Amino acid sequence: MDENEAKRISEEKGLPLDYVKSMLEFVERNADNATDASIVEPPKPRPIPETTALFWAKIAEEQFQQIMPDLGMPFPPVYTATASSYSRTRRKIIKSIGCPHTEEPPDSIMEYIHGKTGNAILIRRELVADLPVHDDFELRVYFEHFFWHELGHFYAINAETDNLHRYNEPGLIDDSPLYDAAIDGCGYSSERRKQEGYWFWQEFIAEVIANHVSYTIRSSGDSYRPDLLDWTVDVWGGIVNQLESLLEDTLYYYPNTIDEYSLAHYFAKLLSDDFTRLYVNAANEGKLKIHGGGYPDENIEPTCISDVSECYQSHLWKMFRILDEHLYKERFWLIDEDTLEEIGSCISDMMVEKVRELARGYEE
Repeated sequence: MDENEAKRISEEKGLPLDYVKSMLEFVERNADNATDASIVEPPKPRPIPETTALFWAKIAEEQFQQIMPDLGMPFPPVYTATASSYSRTRRKIIKSIGCPHTEEPPDSIMEYIHGKTGNAILIRRELVADLPVHDDFELRVYFEHFFWHELGHFYAINAETDNLHRYNEPGLIDDSPLYDAAIDGCGYSSERRKQEGYWFWQEFIAEVIANHVSYTIRSSGDSYRPDLLDWTVDVWGGIVNQLESLLEDTLYYYPNTIDEYSLAHYFAKLLSDDFTRLYVNAANEGKLKIHGGGYPDENIEPTCISDVSECYQSHLWKMFRILDEHLYKERFWLIDEDTLEEIGSCISDMMVEKVRELARGYEE
């Protein structure tokens, strides 16, 4: 194996050097037996050691505790698994804490599991190792954010003053048919709108909390100097691509409905990721530059909402105003049923528009 070639591929592809070396060694070993080395499956990175995962989780939990107010209860125990032990480990956890959600999320790197008698966080060590990172430092940064997200689920659910988590019970969906709501204009029931709001909220607030912890830690360092940013396209263009992609998945990932998960991550990024908020502020102040380093004739609308179909825009803008105002509250992780219903109404209205959009397509 050529060491220099391994380094070149590592830098070019943004892959860990050890992984590239193992990949090249694997191809060399199988070259004599394979007619086309390009079709040979390269080895996956080895799962990170359990001791490493638990140590990183312990440090990340301590950082989280320093930033978020004390709930007066112990944090969830942390378990790890690999592909071979995942299903068995998860079943044991679910049984021991009385969790009603038995379905397995197929690609979940980490999962907060909430039950009637306890809770837990389960880490998939081989999926952590498979993250597209350049080095161990970047891998740990990803790990910490994912872990803070799961702690965000734990924190928001256990901070609830009334049991809003009941809206997440499996099989609780009421009998409000989406088709009738779209065609007859009857709309969803109040109960169903609260369910839609909660499904969105639990993912949104977990990501917001993770962003809050991350920003609080990073902004305390001397190297955090957002005032030095030069808002050229190569700086802000990637943010636009991410926002556009999340909105696209929100509206069209599923053929017949709205994807609350993508919508939650869209609004969490837009409203709580500090770099994205800096971008929005720069756009509103006319500081964004375009190709060649010049300024556009008109300010760029930063949210990308104006780029989606017009029938969805008013509902997205309404959600923007509700969530933006809510995040200025001191205890932003708490929500009430009325606000849940407001959020759920925006989502259900978009679902109705989706069905109508499909119906128009069939007519044409």
